[in-house]
Order: sequence, then C-alpha cells, then structure tokens
Amino acid sequence: MKSTKAAGRYASSLLDLSIEKGTLEEVKNDMVLVNQTIDQNRDLALMLESPIIKPDAKQRVLSAVFAKNTTKLTVEFLALLTTKGRESILSAVASSFIEQYRAHKGIISAEIVSAVTLSKASQDELVKVLSAAGHSIDLTEKVDPSLLGGIRVKVGDQLIDASLRRKLNELKVDVIKHKLSAI
Repeated sequence: MKSTKAAGRYASSLLDLSIEKGTLEEVKNDMVLVNQTIDQNRDLALMLESPIIKPDAKQRVLSAVFAKNTTKLTVEFLALLTTKGRESILSAVASSFIEQYRAHKGIISAEIVSAVTLSKASQDELVKVLSAAGHSIDLTEKVDPSLLGGIRVKVGDQLIDASLRRKLNELKVDVIKHKLSAI
C-alpha cells in the first residue's frame, strides 16, 4: 500500500512539474513508453526490484534504455527515483502518472465489446454519444463472438450490457421462473 501512495505522490509531482515546464504531452508519452517497456521486459522489471543491484548500476541501465527516446525531464526524474531508492515502483509511478494525466485532461476510458468488429461509423457514433457529458473518450474495442450480437460498453466502472447473450440468459431465467410458478 505504501508503494502505491508513494507512486501517486511521485506521479503527481512529475505531472505538476511537466505542466509547469510545458512538457506535459511529451512526459505523458515518456511514461507510456516507460510503462510498456517495463511490462514487456521481465529482466528490466526484475533488475529494478532487485535489492542486490546497486542504485548507480540501475541508473546507468535506465539511462541507457530511456535517454535517447525521452525528454530531459523524464531522464532526470528516473535518476531521482533511483537516487531515492524508489526505482522498484517506477512502473507504478508511470501508471499513476497516466491515470492522473487522463483525469487532468478529462479523458475517460471506454471499452466496447461486440460480437463482430464495429464499423468506423459505429465507433464514431458511440464516441459521440459517450462524450456528450463533455469528456474526451479513449475508446478500446474488443471482439467476443460469444456475445452472439449486440454490445457491452464499459465506461469507468459502469457496464451497459446490451448483448444478445445477456438477453437470452434473462429469457431463460424468466422461463424457468414461469415453469416453477406453474407447478
């Protein structure tokens, strides 16, 4: 729990500093890169968490991996994390930064699951409907043939299930209730 709180504080500080320096978009892109790189590279993640590897060695590795593709502010931030002995929470810091960036920009994540791939026009119409509340929508689409038809839309922690599968299950429950009440 402490590392989550610490990650949030470090991310908040980086967000404030990047806004102040006018590099918010660049630093956000850097944090996406950092997060993806750590997620996709198990050896890097293990190295960052290892208490055996010295902080200066970790700092050299992070610099070698990220210095060419990130801003000076991000490189300095990574160095600060290793100096403070917080490199093990780097992935959590990057994730928290991305969440805080989305909140700052008013971006809401939405996931659409459908039985077949939606057309671009259908996606655009859904984004238009979902963004009616004045928020930007970051849409991800998944295909799940088991839905049979219709869609499921998840916005934040709300789920709207308009799938044929759900409707068939409801019908099945109604039929069973009707049969039991007739007995």
